[in-house]
Amino acid sequence: MRILYFILTIPFYFFGKFFILFNLDNLYTDFLKCYNYLEKLNLVLDDEILEILFLAEDHRSHFHYGVDHYAMLRAIYFTHIKNEFQGASTVAQQFVRVITERYERTLFRKLREQLLAVLITYEFNNKIIGAAYLNIAFLGSGMNGLTGFLIRKRILFDQLDTLEKIKIVSRLKYPEPIKDKKRWSLKMKVRVGNIQSKIVKYKSLPTSL
Repeated sequence: MRILYFILTIPFYFFGKFFILFNLDNLYTDFLKCYNYLEKLNLVLDDEILEILFLAEDHRSHFHYGVDHYAMLRAIYFTHIKNEFQGASTVAQQFVRVITERYERTLFRKLREQLLAVLITYEFNNKIIGAAYLNIAFLGSGMNGLTGFLIRKRILFDQLDTLEKIKIVSRLKYPEPIKDKKRWSLKMKVRVGNIQSKIVKYKSLPTSL
């Protein structure tokens, strides 16, 4: 399967290099922004929270190279055939989206996001990209990134247990709002339960939560 993903990713890599060569749509500028952030990242996270992150947001990360082609096809099918929106962004793509601050809902934005994800995945491993994403992702009002969350909650990372790490990752999908906390709590409960189920299914983490 990894070989198939590699073959399917080759066009993205060379297309991305072409964009960078001529800096089309400022792709080279954004690549440098991503590269420099990842290269200078000074954040050490344990394997557990990174495993939770990829299990929840990108469970085929050990197969693909920045773009999950299977998830793309599935998302197209559910969105356009069944009218059920499904995301297909890898952790690398989500990192690119946040660091470049490009959120427009267009196919071209999605393409350049995929190109950048492939290019940075070629340069950096998943652990670095995952840690970088957690360091900048919006987790709730006044909580930009994991550091911002820890400061706001007045806790240290070493004090987090497995369940609390799952809750942090759950905030990526449901950031804590200023109002309507009850509705948010219900969504979080469902999301946490889904991630716990994945942990049990893949047996990659402790399950006594």
